[in-house]
Amino acid sequence: MKHLHITTIAALLLVGCGPSGDPPPLAHSIDDGRQDLARQTDIEPVLFVADGLNADGSLVKNYQRGLKYAIDYFGNYGPYYIYLLGPGNEQSIRDIYLKRAESRANPSVLTAVEEQIEEFLNRPNIVAEIDAVLAGKAEGGLTWSEPPRRVYEDVTTNAKGRENDPIENTWGALHEYHHVFQIAHCDSYQERTSDRNLNSWMAEGMATYSSAKFMENLNLVDLKSYMLELRKTGGNIGELGINDFISGGKTWRLDDETYWETGGSAQVYYMLGAWATAYLIHVQGVAEVTVLKSWYFDIPRIGKSAAFEKHMGLSLNEFYTKFDAFIRQSNDEVMKIFVENHAKHILLQIK
Repeated sequence: MKHLHITTIAALLLVGCGPSGDPPPLAHSIDDGRQDLARQTDIEPVLFVADGLNADGSLVKNYQRGLKYAIDYFGNYGPYYIYLLGPGNEQSIRDIYLKRAESRANPSVLTAVEEQIEEFLNRPNIVAEIDAVLAGKAEGGLTWSEPPRRVYEDVTTNAKGRENDPIENTWGALHEYHHVFQIAHCDSYQERTSDRNLNSWMAEGMATYSSAKFMENLNLVDLKSYMLELRKTGGNIGELGINDFISGGKTWRLDDETYWETGGSAQVYYMLGAWATAYLIHVQGVAEVTVLKSWYFDIPRIGKSAAFEKHMGLSLNEFYTKFDAFIRQSNDEVMKIFVENHAKHILLQIK
């Protein structure tokens, strides 16, 4: 795939809300001629950059480094808007919020475009986000709008930190775009426990692993060192690593979706999820592209559980049992999976 040209607009914008309302399931959107969310687009991603950022071009350059790699790997899904923001001229901020509202408006519905724009700008979360930008707060992440007018948005309310850390800037672009691909191939409006949607460990863990692996491919990090740090210190995700989390005696399950509210989401969904992804590739012996990409294509058609078993070679319940026993081993033992041909040797022993 060609490298896409990214349009940069010197201004400011912010994140919106996650999915809301009660839109039809993904399969219905595909079957009845609505927006086909799983189809790639020719529309190029667009970057909005806050006044005062990107003076030397490095902020956008390092973000593009990750975005272009991810699009080459996963394909181009969108429209995709990236907002690298920071405190600045308030009028500039509101001008770009207006552009964002316009990008979400659907001229095909009965509600006038002007009313749709006004409704979006007056949402409490959007008002709060504008305040966060003006206050220089660092928040954000990926958000998306509901069909039939689906857009994806990666928002950073204060991108100064990204500008000062080229590695994390590229890394974040890789991570968030994997989410774009994931969301395009599941019904993100269903519960995470639904067979139509992804479990949190699949979404966050696989994106954590893929972005680290791609960073290694770009000669920016060492994957094995990173995976070890997730166990020892939490790496760049959290203060408590996997080892301390497990040794605390707290029971956990990858498919438990309550950690967002009760604590432990960083350790279970991101860190253990990344190691679960590594297990599938390096122990179960599933091709990397299958784990990170190919199996998603079947989720809208046959559901998460059947797609997982079809491509990974075991059921989700079987996987959870095997992975639980594996991850409780010592650092030295689990790190052996990264030795070349380890997965092949393990499978031969099993046979």
